[in-house]
Amino acid sequence: MSKNNLPVSVVISTRKIDDAYLKHVEKMFSHPKTQILIYENDGVESLTQIYNIGLKDSINDIVVFMHDDLILETSNITPKIVKLFEKHSEYGIIGIAGTDKLTSGVWWNNRENMFGVVGHIHEGKRHVNHYSKSVFNDVLKDVVIVDGLFIIVHKNRIKKEFNEEFGGFHFYDISFCVDNLLEGVKIGVTTKIGLTHKSIGIPNKQWEKNKLFFEAIYEKHFPITVDRF
Repeated sequence: MSKNNLPVSVVISTRKIDDAYLKHVEKMFSHPKTQILIYENDGVESLTQIYNIGLKDSINDIVVFMHDDLILETSNITPKIVKLFEKHSEYGIIGIAGTDKLTSGVWWNNRENMFGVVGHIHEGKRHVNHYSKSVFNDVLKDVVIVDGLFIIVHKNRIKKEFNEEFGGFHFYDISFCVDNLLEGVKIGVTTKIGLTHKSIGIPNKQWEKNKLFFEAIYEKHFPITVDRF
């Protein structure tokens, strides 16, 4: 089997398994040996816990962690992902949106440092956020964190798993990225994969709690920039 024809594992946490969504994921990843791990979790376990279970249960080197409310718009995703990791062998984490400068727990604070393209549906209307003007094609943009709606991980190239000190469904992504970045793992953003998120992130009390916890742990490293790594 050629490297570009290798399968990947897909990890999804959801309150209730939706067969239609499962079929959508199977169709868009397309590889017949795609391992799809959907964990039904009605808030009992945190996303960091579920994702660490996914890391352990996954049988492939490349694992995609994705939200359960995405419309995937790029067909035949698997070989595109495999090719990215093959071409950029020094990278361990790839996402579709992120920043190359982190000064607080709010990664979108510095708009000029954001990169990537993400579609959103809000109040029945779809819009596309072009966080950066450029489209990278087969090139990765170096960043310090990626957004958690779609994270691609090469298990052999990361140093840290998800930090289970973060409860709930917030800050699982940037804590994971920063922990790995500080260990020398390179992180990149790609525009090869298009998708639409059927919701927008809304901060709540759990988000605020995790934000304060994140900043207490990592503020000694701020500002975190790609120039330092």
